[in-house]
Amino acid sequence: MALSKFVDIPSNAKNIKILNYIGGKHVPPVSGQYLQSYNPATGDKLTMVPDSSKIDIDNAVFAAKKAFPAWSTTSIAERAAILNQVADLIEQNMYQLGRLESQDQGKPVAAAVSFDIPNCADKFRKFAKLILDGFNEVSLTMETTATKNSISKKEMATVTAVTQHIPAGVAGLISPWNMPLQMACSKIAPCIAVGNTCVVKPTEITSVTAFVLTQILEAAGVPPGVVNIVFGTGINAGEALVKHKDVRLISFTGGSLTGSRIGAIAGGLYKRVALELGGKGPSVVFKDCDIEHTITTNVRAAYQNQGELCLCASRQYVQQDIYDEYLQKFRQKTLSEVVVGNPADSKTFYGPMVSKQHMEKVLSYIRLAQEEGATVEFLVNPDAEHTNLSSDGRLTIKGFEGGYYIAPTLITNVKQSSRLVQEEIFGPVVCVMPFQTEDEAVKLANDTQYGLTASVWTLDKEKLLRVMKQINAGSVWGNGWLIIGSDMPFGGMGCSGTTREGGKWCLDFYTETKALYYPEI
Repeated sequence: MALSKFVDIPSNAKNIKILNYIGGKHVPPVSGQYLQSYNPATGDKLTMVPDSSKIDIDNAVFAAKKAFPAWSTTSIAERAAILNQVADLIEQNMYQLGRLESQDQGKPVAAAVSFDIPNCADKFRKFAKLILDGFNEVSLTMETTATKNSISKKEMATVTAVTQHIPAGVAGLISPWNMPLQMACSKIAPCIAVGNTCVVKPTEITSVTAFVLTQILEAAGVPPGVVNIVFGTGINAGEALVKHKDVRLISFTGGSLTGSRIGAIAGGLYKRVALELGGKGPSVVFKDCDIEHTITTNVRAAYQNQGELCLCASRQYVQQDIYDEYLQKFRQKTLSEVVVGNPADSKTFYGPMVSKQHMEKVLSYIRLAQEEGATVEFLVNPDAEHTNLSSDGRLTIKGFEGGYYIAPTLITNVKQSSRLVQEEIFGPVVCVMPFQTEDEAVKLANDTQYGLTASVWTLDKEKLLRVMKQINAGSVWGNGWLIIGSDMPFGGMGCSGTTREGGKWCLDFYTETKALYYPEI
């Protein structure tokens, strides 16, 4: 299938007028109200985002419901071809999308182009292949009783039992601001692959690339109403989507408190809910690890994407025997390689916080550490072109004085019970603490309300597997970090979520499973 048309994507988000995408048309919010978004690197105004309301959600759900019968019966081959078209167009516009993502979210352009955007295309390709491969349906023959000739006289009969996966209906998809386009695509791709239609509510903080995605979907041949994208706040638009009577599924990625509210609302309405929430990932470092490899990976795990990743290793427990050496090398590695600054500069490792409000939240945790008497160090690379470092870690970058930057922050001498250790900070802040024994390490790693990811570092294979199996997290990495298999389940325990995503795990969520029983004829 040839691409239907060229997609003209501006290189500057200031040139983009964001509108809702409902029933295949770009339309303003019914209220005419908009929200201001800002470039986090400069603090300057970026673009206006629709402040949509329940009316806009109602219109979008109506369009999705209207499109469902035709899309759900479209052949798998045709749906797969369209998904591959979407992937092609994302890849063709890789750099433009990465640049826009950086302007809107703050992450380095290089990181967006090399990681985020390729993963978006990969999602659509992967689920195109999965539906072509088909579901692994169960089929079996069983003997059962029947009343063929008499109600009171039972006879034996042979029955064939099979499963059937069918599209569930209209889905509500709510995506976060830390990986805006990638997380939206990770929900849209499996949802429409199996024949559902959807209403997407991206975060109002980072809406640019989700809007550009509407142009790509249209150019790829996604029929009107199959994907509808409504922009706005959680209060005005998100809650209306969760509560809508015609929305059968809710998939949410974001903070644990919001997830708890969504789960309570949707559960009371008998909706199926997928919650992928926060994390406070522990990294357990034993004295017999490959310390150079461990340090290099754990610095990246602490500060990648400005620390705005639920997968970050924000709690690092190091065996006492190597604790001082570890800290010394951690400082050296951070100072030498973690450059904070202009997201468009190729040497920048991480950029600004996503918003002024979020920057203030992260800074409040740093001030809390100082108030509690913990040791707080700001590991600013000498190549970072900064003009000022405040006492709480705010970093002023030369030429970007209005941006929302925070220095790489290392906290030691902190108590396990501190909010710094127990709560998700979601910024470039890492707590490094010592432990003595293996049992103590496992206890400390499991001592939070979260259970999303963890890592264990040792060259003793038996100990590695033993400790990994004891840690309560949905994904545990041995001598590594951020390894995510496309066919493996992804999700968390406790306050980190309720379900699993990835590969067939997504397909199971987005479909209803029927059991069909029929006798020999």
